[in-house]
Amino acid sequence: MTDPAGRVVCLYDEQAEGWIADRGRALGGPGKSLDEVAALDRFVAALPVGARVLDVGCGSGWPMGAALLERGLHLTGVDASPRLIAHAARTLPTGEWIVGDMRTFDLGRVFDGVLVWHSLFHLNPGDQRVALGRILDHAAATSTVLLTEGGEAGVSLGQWRGERLYHASLGAAAYQAILGAAGFAPDKAATAPPHIFLR
Repeated sequence: MTDPAGRVVCLYDEQAEGWIADRGRALGGPGKSLDEVAALDRFVAALPVGARVLDVGCGSGWPMGAALLERGLHLTGVDASPRLIAHAARTLPTGEWIVGDMRTFDLGRVFDGVLVWHSLFHLNPGDQRVALGRILDHAAATSTVLLTEGGEAGVSLGQWRGERLYHASLGAAAYQAILGAAGFAPDKAATAPPHIFLR
């Protein structure tokens, strides 16, 4: 039987057009599971003007990357799906788009802000810890991280386009401990998920 966690990257690449259609170009607002507009506004408010932002697991670049570019930020997106990155490069040419695995990528530079939106939780718990180390290595000495944490610790399998879609969470306390060890503290003004961490 295919490992559903190991299948995620291939699934998104094979179904790239379906994902682009299903995700759409509009940010989710109030009434969605997470208010993306409010989360991005909080994130951007914590960044310097014209900040350099890394979007890990950026997918097609829509709608999160597009919204960051519209807000005047310098955006680099990394995703393991070549087809999704190709779409981002074609439709959002002012961004920088790189094919890379969040567990192994190394850009050799740091960023003022790091966005990890609905991507980390597709990895199994061990790989999440590896990926977080890689991701946080790309955070500047003073930086902001916006992370969707995936809820309570555990594993769940959803369904998308007829296939199992893997999700896992280490739990909020574990994420805070990992970020805390890297010098980040939760933004006390951000009382609702997703949480923002500041260094």
